[in-house]
Amino acid sequence: MGLLTVIITVHNRADFLARGLLCLASQSIRPDELIISDDGSSGEMIETIKKFIPELKMRVKYVRQEHKGFRLSRSRNNAVRIAEGDHLIFLDQDIIYTKNYFRTFVDHLRPGRFQVAWPIRLTLQQTEQLTDKMIIDGNFHELVTSEQVKEVRQQYRRDTLYHFFKKYRLRQIGPKLRGGVCLVNREDYVRINGYDERYQGWGNEDDDMGRRLHQSGVLGLNPFESEFPVHMYHAPYREGEKRVNQEYYLQRKAAIHKKNDMVCEFGLVNPLEDDELSVINL
Repeated sequence: MGLLTVIITVHNRADFLARGLLCLASQSIRPDELIISDDGSSGEMIETIKKFIPELKMRVKYVRQEHKGFRLSRSRNNAVRIAEGDHLIFLDQDIIYTKNYFRTFVDHLRPGRFQVAWPIRLTLQQTEQLTDKMIIDGNFHELVTSEQVKEVRQQYRRDTLYHFFKKYRLRQIGPKLRGGVCLVNREDYVRINGYDERYQGWGNEDDDMGRRLHQSGVLGLNPFESEFPVHMYHAPYREGEKRVNQEYYLQRKAAIHKKNDMVCEFGLVNPLEDDELSVINL
């Protein structure tokens, strides 16, 4: 199947990262490589990572860029540039998951396919009630409600419908790419030059990436009917309701579908900015 790399993007929440690493170390299958990509945290993330090295039992790399606002696209590209894996699982720092989450990705690997899940979003109270035992066991059914689980299954059915609509050219795109809970094959990521680094500030980078993947012939699939990721509560990163990238996204959306413009100008190759990165093998 090739090598499997997990990429976790982080900024300042070492407590979330610790829970994420505990969860990763407890999965039913292990990836070959873990990359922590830091968007310029002011805290000491490396010490948090080092505590889990003995349990992780895999290659671990840390890459950090200077913090110049919300630059998630660049942070993900930074990780892929140093990744050795053929298949890339992307996680946000606020995501944990059930026991066979990675296994589900692996079981559904195919050329020309990206995979995506739908997270259960915990309330503040649920997040405060989360225990290490739940994370290690990969079992959150005592914590989440039946309605939350039902939503996962409803989205699975919707995404399955979108998958077939796109496959038979009845819809412009299949399931949406949700960047913190997805897998993309490296060759597909490289073909479209990765995430578009013009997206700075919160919003739209995943929609753009998903559209370019679909337009390039990569079909999205949600295989997560019973396994699921869990999103730990935090205050919103964005200010207000307006997405700062919306105007640019609408321009790109038109170019992607009308001009078949799938390759972004500033991405994995030809990054938008050249600020210095620090890379550490742990």
